[in-house]
Amino acid sequence: MDYLKMRPAEIRDAVERNVPLIMAAGSVEYHGPHLPIATDYLIAATIIKRIEERCVCVVAPPLPFAPTMFWAAGSNDGEFDFDPEALRIFAKEILRGFVKIGFRRIYVMQHHQGVDGTPYLAIKLAASEVVREVGKSWGEGWGRVPPEKMPNPNIFSLIRVESIDAFSTYSDGSERIPIGHGSKGETQLMLAGYPETVRMEELDAIKDRLPAWLEDSHLGTTEEGIRWIEFCAAGWVKELADVRLKPGVK
Repeated sequence: MDYLKMRPAEIRDAVERNVPLIMAAGSVEYHGPHLPIATDYLIAATIIKRIEERCVCVVAPPLPFAPTMFWAAGSNDGEFDFDPEALRIFAKEILRGFVKIGFRRIYVMQHHQGVDGTPYLAIKLAASEVVREVGKSWGEGWGRVPPEKMPNPNIFSLIRVESIDAFSTYSDGSERIPIGHGSKGETQLMLAGYPETVRMEELDAIKDRLPAWLEDSHLGTTEEGIRWIEFCAAGWVKELADVRLKPGVK
């Protein structure tokens, strides 16, 4: 369900049924001449699209901008270096709003720079600040109350900021999903999700001056991209289908 297309009664019903809410977060950054400028966000959006097909969830508007430090290119290529403090404040207002509306299972699928990167940390901080506000609103000593009497017994998982494969199950020694900036990994994920935006022939124009991170981009295949998209989506579907709160719990 697209949040922006939902009517008030539908939103109230989703809250009452404890339907999870999920949003994509990425960046607007150069990923090579063959990929669109919002590749990070579009990869997360592709996985969310697959998730929405398989389980009930509300899809919130995305957080497409993030700090890039102009690492790969600059403004001339359409890239944004978004202030991390602005991202934190913006994310906090959005998350605070969804909590006030009543959502109790909020997820941000963040795909840019990894879990140690500035964008992830900025959104994670925003989420923790909102959770702190909620806890403080219950007064002092609320942790002594039996879980079943708490307004929300899962307060510390109220908002989760996670990577695209956060809930996927890897077997021992198995291959991990290849990412790499604009490389084979992200190229094949884009071929799987938004093939109409990919122009592999554009790599030929700079083949004599390819940065190291683009050298294997031509190895990406649609089939491999689909496999990894499905792998990531399956883990998220399992997580979102795990209703840990009773419907109607506020």
